[in-house]
Amino acid sequence: MGEEIKNGNRQFNVEMKKCIFKGCQGELEEISYYERNNWITVEYQCKKCKRKFTVKIET
Repeated sequence: MGEEIKNGNRQFNVEMKKCIFKGCQGELEEISYYERNNWITVEYQCKKCKRKFTVKIET
């Protein structure tokens, strides 16, 4: 598994602000951030509907 990186040591900055479900538009809270090899994985949870999202980005 990737190593979790705190805000100050990040190579990339990924920001998502609003829930992707139509009609919700709640604010997203970042749960975790990982960098490993050529991948970034960020996990979010909506504060309104409580759904969780995982975003994976190849760098």
